[in-house]
Amino acid sequence: MKILRNFIDIKGTQIHYRLCGSGHPILLLHMTPGSSMIYEESMKLLAASDYQVIAIDTPGYGDSDSIGENKTIEDYSEIIGEVIKALKLKKVHLAGLSTGSIIAVATAINYRDYIDKLILVEPGIFNTPDRQKRGYHGVKIELDKEGQYFVNRWKQISNGFGGNLTNDQAFVLFLDALRSHEHQHEAYQALIYYDLLNELSKISVPTLLISGDLSTRTEPMETFSQKINDSSIAIIENAANAPPLEQPQKFVETVLQWL
Repeated sequence: MKILRNFIDIKGTQIHYRLCGSGHPILLLHMTPGSSMIYEESMKLLAASDYQVIAIDTPGYGDSDSIGENKTIEDYSEIIGEVIKALKLKKVHLAGLSTGSIIAVATAINYRDYIDKLILVEPGIFNTPDRQKRGYHGVKIELDKEGQYFVNRWKQISNGFGGNLTNDQAFVLFLDALRSHEHQHEAYQALIYYDLLNELSKISVPTLLISGDLSTRTEPMETFSQKINDSSIAIIENAANAPPLEQPQKFVETVLQWL
């Protein structure tokens, strides 16, 4: 199944996306830092089950333009909502991973007429007083002539996520982290001011919460499901914080069974 790549202009911002398959559309949002590249295997599997699959690069990540400093999760969700409208998608299943799950929540609330079902993978509570006080940047890029930053970052990524990433999977995350460069902090900074728990009750569509059994998230999925009127929980074996990348086959099977 061939994945096509394209750009769409949203209010002067070039948004990059991947597309494959045909049928009911499923829209995928990645983690931070990251890009739609993490979904390539999952996209092919979903498309093989007669879905049109679209994976978007969040503004400032992958190949999408940044929308600038001091933006909110609502600003990011507006871009996603406008992409849905620009691509003339009447109803979509919307899935988000980590940061993408928070953007997906805001999109499902603000653009509810366009959302059929919602899938939240590894959501978390990021708006802690500590993060708001000190700022939350992820891992700052500090380049040096000896290249030690690259060595340290590779070790961190390849040994992370439960230590189960293949080298190819780790390389996807490594490349995305480098590509975000000066924009890496932007979505993080929006994240720490979004009160996810108080927003979840506004979700009006069926919602699936997915976590990996090796996840390092401190919040159990029940923390989120209790706030959502119509929700289910699924746990994927041998996956940590990025199930669509780590276990694409199991991730897709879980999604298709619920849909």
